[in-house]
Amino acid sequence: MADNPISNETLVDSPPERTDTAVDPPVDVKHPDMNWDDGLSLEVSAGEMKATLQVDVTHSENYQPDDLVRFLNQHNVVYGIDPEAIQSIFDKKLFNQGVVVARGVQPVHGKNGRVEWDIDLSILDGAKLVEKGGRVDWKDQHHVLSVKENQRMARMIDPTGGEPGKNIYGQEIPSTPGKETKFPAGKGTRIGDDGKELFSQLAGVVCMEGEKISVTQTYSVPGDVSFKTGNINYDETVVISGGVLSDFKVHAGQDIHINGLVEAAELTADGNIYIHAGIQGNEKAFIHAGGNITTKFINNATIEAEGDIFVEGSITHSRVKALGRIIVSGNRAVILGGHVSAEQEISADSIGTEIGVKTMVVIGEAVQSMNERKREAEEKIVTFVENYRKTKEALRAIERIKEKGTLSKNQEELHLKLVRCGLQLQGEIKKKKEEILVLSGQIEKNRNSQKGVVVKNTVWPGTMIQIMHAKYLVRAPHTKVHFALLGSEIELLSIKESAAEAIS
Repeated sequence: MADNPISNETLVDSPPERTDTAVDPPVDVKHPDMNWDDGLSLEVSAGEMKATLQVDVTHSENYQPDDLVRFLNQHNVVYGIDPEAIQSIFDKKLFNQGVVVARGVQPVHGKNGRVEWDIDLSILDGAKLVEKGGRVDWKDQHHVLSVKENQRMARMIDPTGGEPGKNIYGQEIPSTPGKETKFPAGKGTRIGDDGKELFSQLAGVVCMEGEKISVTQTYSVPGDVSFKTGNINYDETVVISGGVLSDFKVHAGQDIHINGLVEAAELTADGNIYIHAGIQGNEKAFIHAGGNITTKFINNATIEAEGDIFVEGSITHSRVKALGRIIVSGNRAVILGGHVSAEQEISADSIGTEIGVKTMVVIGEAVQSMNERKREAEEKIVTFVENYRKTKEALRAIERIKEKGTLSKNQEELHLKLVRCGLQLQGEIKKKKEEILVLSGQIEKNRNSQKGVVVKNTVWPGTMIQIMHAKYLVRAPHTKVHFALLGSEIELLSIKESAAEAIS
């Protein structure tokens, strides 16, 4: 056994001091030039990032640590050699076992460019407004995100280039540079001359248009929408500091922000709708948003959102429909009476009441409609194909007559009509097949995103749960349950079971 430490001259190369967190492939292969006769064996990992040396105890007296380094160098292992690991073989008598004596350094890949916002975009997201405690912070988080003219809204953080790595043979491993990104610049915004900053072009409010951030001018109402203001129809964003009285209409090409109460009024927006004080619909209110709807409560109203609906309070005796989710939270997160439907998820503390008020809760209503449209399209294809077959037969009959002589004027006209009819039927068949393809994709997408109905407290008798085609009538109270479609039937899972399934 040797006592001499490894000399610095022996080490051909060594890695810089940096932390290597990457994991080398676990597959090890025997080095093709290893020599068991001399009592040394070398294994190099498949990724050439790790060398493992084994010293046979019967030959251990023949070697010094420097000899092992030379052995590694002879086998082209020149980088990342660990002198302390080699010394430990002798100091700790680590014979007849593999000891990692060299490690390469993984490349550090570059980070992608990103946009760093100066403004708080979470104000526009109803989901983020719902705190862990289930309350929307209406006081501190007003839903109008205002900017001044030429205000900087964001800056660009450039991608980084990364650092190359090196394997134990001293060969460089290239790193992947980060990718550049772009500002989601919509209308009413401009990118600075250096391309690194995003500014507002005008004083207005920020809104989301798909994946883009826009700044729009606002139509501001200092009080209620009433006889004093009349109905409002504006192409961009409408901000109402008061409420909307019964029988009045408000339409916005962007978002609607209402600080007060909405009565039996009609609201339509291509974007999102935010209502601070809630909706008291008196069975006449109609509200439709092309995006999300966020409000404090819904009572006796018809509500539709092409996105999600967030309610801090209760939904009572209303028809509420979302193509995304319906999330009811807060102190009185109750769904009571009426018809509530969503495509992905419905969540509330309680559904129904102890006295058995009929309450309909539906998941997948749009999918059912799409399935029906798909079935109708398939039936029409069958009809079109049969009509096309008959048309082709009639054409062949006329062509046989034509082969024997000339066609009469009526026969010529019939021939032309049949040709046109055949072409039209081919077009209809193609169109219906494309429709079926699109519907099938939408149906599959919606099914994959379905989470069911989550009740955090109690669901009461009188509640009907429907998911797709399956129905479940609640006949006894259940607490902390998740209604999910498993196979062809609705199953009741405890919320804990549901969470465990999601993790697995």
